[in-house]
Amino acid sequence: MPLSLLIIIMAIVFTGVVLFLRFLFSYHLNAAVARLNSLHEENLVKEQQLTDELKRAKAEGDAEIKRARDEASLIMEEARKEGVKLCMEMEDQAKGQVEKIIADGNIEVEKSKEKHLKESEAHSLDLAMKLVEELLSEKDKENLQQEFISEIISEISKLPKDQFTIVSDKVKVSSSHLLRKDQKENLQQVLKEKTGKEMIFEESLKNDLIGGLIVEIGGLVIDGSLKNKLQRILPHFKK
Repeated sequence: MPLSLLIIIMAIVFTGVVLFLRFLFSYHLNAAVARLNSLHEENLVKEQQLTDELKRAKAEGDAEIKRARDEASLIMEEARKEGVKLCMEMEDQAKGQVEKIIADGNIEVEKSKEKHLKESEAHSLDLAMKLVEELLSEKDKENLQQEFISEIISEISKLPKDQFTIVSDKVKVSSSHLLRKDQKENLQQVLKEKTGKEMIFEESLKNDLIGGLIVEIGGLVIDGSLKNKLQRILPHFKK
């Protein structure tokens, strides 16, 4: 077989493999987005349930306030019979009780709302992380890792040099996958441009990140992990 024909065949096969891998990655990504949208719908239902519960709690609080005001009126009527001085004292006491009931009710409602929102966000984040973990193949994760590394290098390159006034020449890198030599070299280069130093990498694996990495230089933390991206995205689904 002529060498030129063999090269053409290899090029066609390589192109087909690349197209197939892109299709596969796009399919999984679309499935992940669909699942996230489903989670968003579930959270909307839960948020509506929470709103209904808060309305019920407010109605009960209003009824309690009304009862308290009725009781206060009776107390003030008795106070007027006993004299002007006693009337003023009892009126002040009744007002204080009403204000306390209102204040306590508002505090409890806010605490309940904040608690449910935090639980909902934490639950959504866990589900999203598990979904991505299950849908993405190792190849997909490697591709994502490369994208995240490119993003974090771009982000670092945009930061002013005065944010890198550090004494130590060590940089902590936490990632879902160990950095390849070329990835580490690219990261090393941009850090050297900012710090003027050849940084020493201290790498650690954190599987719960799923993708991306966290770079710590002194007190500066640059979080380019998938987990952090999901944490920032999820609140927007609730708006």
